Amino acid sequence: MQSEENFSSLGQAEAFASMFERGAARLKENDHELTERYLRNMTVFSQVMPHIFESFQDYQPKKRHIYMEEGGELNLYREDIGVPLFSNTPRAQAEDKVRRALLKPNKTVLNLERTVNHPSRHVYYSNKILDQVERQSEGLNPQDGWPEFVGSTIVFGIEFGYQLEMLLAERQIKHLYLYERDLDFFYYSLFAIEWQDILETFNRDGRTIHFFLGVSSEEFTEKYLRQLEENGFFMAPETFLHVGYTSPENDQAIEYFKKHYARQIMGWGFFDDALIGIAQGLKSLPKTKIAHFQGQDILPKWVKNIPVFILGNGPSLDQGIELVKEVRDQVLLICCGSTINTLKKLGVTPDIHVDIERLKQTVDKFQFLDQDYLDKIWGLSVNVMHPGLFDCFKRSGMAMKPGEAITSLMLNQARTHGDSKEYVQLNFCNPVVANLALSYVHLFGFNNVYYLGVDNGFKDKGSHHSVHSGYYKDGKESGFQTFKEAKLVEREGNFGGTIYATGIMDTSRVQLESLTRQLNKRRNFASFNLSDGAKIEGVTPLHIDDVLITDPKIDHAKVIDILESAFFTDPPESLLDKAADALISVEDFRKISQTLQQGWDAGIRTRAHVCDLLWSHHRQIYFLKGSVHRHIYDLLIGSFTYSAFLIVQFIFKFEDESEAIERARHLFEPWCEFLEEMPSMLQQASEYVDQGNDHLITYYNG
Repeated sequence: MQSEENFSSLGQAEAFASMFERGAARLKENDHELTERYLRNMTVFSQVMPHIFESFQDYQPKKRHIYMEEGGELNLYREDIGVPLFSNTPRAQAEDKVRRALLKPNKTVLNLERTVNHPSRHVYYSNKILDQVERQSEGLNPQDGWPEFVGSTIVFGIEFGYQLEMLLAERQIKHLYLYERDLDFFYYSLFAIEWQDILETFNRDGRTIHFFLGVSSEEFTEKYLRQLEENGFFMAPETFLHVGYTSPENDQAIEYFKKHYARQIMGWGFFDDALIGIAQGLKSLPKTKIAHFQGQDILPKWVKNIPVFILGNGPSLDQGIELVKEVRDQVLLICCGSTINTLKKLGVTPDIHVDIERLKQTVDKFQFLDQDYLDKIWGLSVNVMHPGLFDCFKRSGMAMKPGEAITSLMLNQARTHGDSKEYVQLNFCNPVVANLALSYVHLFGFNNVYYLGVDNGFKDKGSHHSVHSGYYKDGKESGFQTFKEAKLVEREGNFGGTIYATGIMDTSRVQLESLTRQLNKRRNFASFNLSDGAKIEGVTPLHIDDVLITDPKIDHAKVIDILESAFFTDPPESLLDKAADALISVEDFRKISQTLQQGWDAGIRTRAHVCDLLWSHHRQIYFLKGSVHRHIYDLLIGSFTYSAFLIVQFIFKFEDESEAIERARHLFEPWCEFLEEMPSMLQQASEYVDQGNDHLITYYNG
C-alpha cells in the first residue's frame, strides 16, 4: 500500500480510505473479544513477568490508526512510511516470510582454530577435541536450513507477534531473545496473539525467554551480553537471527549487534591461565601495594583536572611525540606496555607505566632498560601479573582483575578475616594495555584524557607500530611479530578513511567505547583521540596541530604521591605467605569435576538433549559464582565454555541429527579427560608461575 500523497490516482486513495473505514468498523465489532485477549495476556504477564505488566498497564499508544482485516487479524497504518504494517492477510504474510527465512538461515559464525606450540593443558585438550571434530565430520552432509531445534535465537522486531507465532510453530528454541524498539507494536501484540502458550513453553526447565522492549541498540547489546553470561556464552556463536521487519531502529540494532559481536567471544579465559594468575598473584602480593577505593572526593580538584596522555605504541605515536615533549611539564603521561622501550629511545620518561599480560615475556622487555630510568616511573598492573614486574619498579601497585580465580580467592580470604576494605576490581581492563590505562583513569577520576598511539589498527600491514619500537630494526620488522598473514577487519578511521584491525585490536576499541560511555556521564569529563587510527565512539577526534594545553606546570612526584596515598594500601595480612593449594579447596573441586563428567548416556539422542545436558553443567558451574567457591567458577568456566562450544557447533553443523549426536560423544571424552586431570594440577598450583621463553629477548629490538 502507498501513502495518500503517493497514490497514483484519487481512486486508489479513496479505496484505501474506504478499506480503512471498514477495518475500523470490524475492530469495534470485535472489541469484546480483543479486550478479553488483552486481559488474558496481561494476566499471564502479571504472573510471569510483572515488570512488563506494569509497563503496559496504563500504556497509551502513539500510533492510533489500528484496524482489522477481513480475516480477523490486526493491521496498522504507519504514518512514518505511509503504508500499512502488513498486507491484508498478515498471518499468511508472516508464514511466508518465516518459511523463506528458515530455508536460508541468518546466523552468527565463529571458528575456534587450533593453537600450535602452546604449553597449556587447555590447548592440548582443545586440540584433541578439534582432532575429533575433523575425524567425526567425515561423510556427513552439512545442515542447510534451520534445524528443528536451535539453541539460541534473536528476533529483531516482534511487530504484532504473527511471525513469532509462526516461528515457534515451526521450530523449537532453547533461549529466545526478543528485541522490539517500538513499544506501540508490542502493545498491539497483546490484542493480536495469545502470549500464554509462548510464555508457558519458555517457562519450562532449560528454556528461557528474554524481552528487550523500547531500548536503544546499545542498551540491547549491553543487556543481551549480561543475560548471555547467565545462559552460557558457549551457545552464543550458534545463534540464529530473524529480522521481523525493516526500520532504521531495527537496522541500527542489528548493525550495532554485529559490530560488538566480538564481545560475546571475548575473555573466556581458561583453566591453566587461571592457575597462573593464582600462583603469580600470591607471589606478587608481598612486593607491591593493592588498590582500594575510599570515595570520589578523596582527590583534590586540581589533580582530577590535570591533562592525562595515554600513550600507545601505534604508528601515530611518531606523529605526536614532539607534542608530548612540548607539553611534558603540564601533563601526566601513562605509558602502555611495550611503549616504554620506544619512549626511552625517544628521550621521554612517563609518570606511570601499565601492563596487563600475565606472561613472563611482559617482564623481559625491561631488561633493555636501565634501573635509573625505571626508578622514576610508577608501575601499575593487575593481580595476575608475573611477579617479576614488581621487582622492576621502586614503586608499584596492583588492582584486582574481574573474573579471575585469584580475585575471588583474595576477596573471600580478606572477608573471612574481617577485612572490609573496598578493594578495586578494574572493569573493562581487558584485553590490552590501553584498556587497563583507561580503567585506572576511571578509578583516579581524571577528567581530561588524550589518546596518542592508541591506534587499534593500522593503515598498512607493514606499519603496525611506531618505527622506533622494538617491532622494527633498521626500518624492517625485527622478527618479534608480524601482521602480514593476520585476519583483519575494516573499521572507520579517526580522521576518516579505513583502518585494518586484528580481532584483539577491534575488541580493545569496543571495550574503550564501553568504558567511555560511562565516563561521558561525568559532568566534567572530556577525551580526545589524537591517533590516526581507528575511531573510538564517544571520544572526540582532534588533530595534533589543534591541541592547545594551557594548564600550569605540575609537580609530577607530588601527584603520584597523592594518587598512591589515596588509592593504594598494603595487601591483606591474611593472604601473605599463603600456599595456593591451601586456599583452593581441591577436594571440593574434585567432586564438582566428577559431576561434570556425568550425564552423556544412551538417553542423549537429540540436539536438544545435548544442549540441555551442557546447560545443566553450565548451571552447576554458574551457581558457584554466588558461593564461597566463586574461585572454582572462575577456574572452570573458561575451559568449559570452549569445550561446550566446540560440541554445540559440531551437532548443529550436520543434517543427520542422530549420527551427529552419536559422533559428538567423541568430542565430550577429551573434555572429561581434562576434568579428570585438573585436581592434580590444582595440587601443584603454587608452581604455575610462567617460566617464559627467549622469544622477546631474541627478536625484540628493545
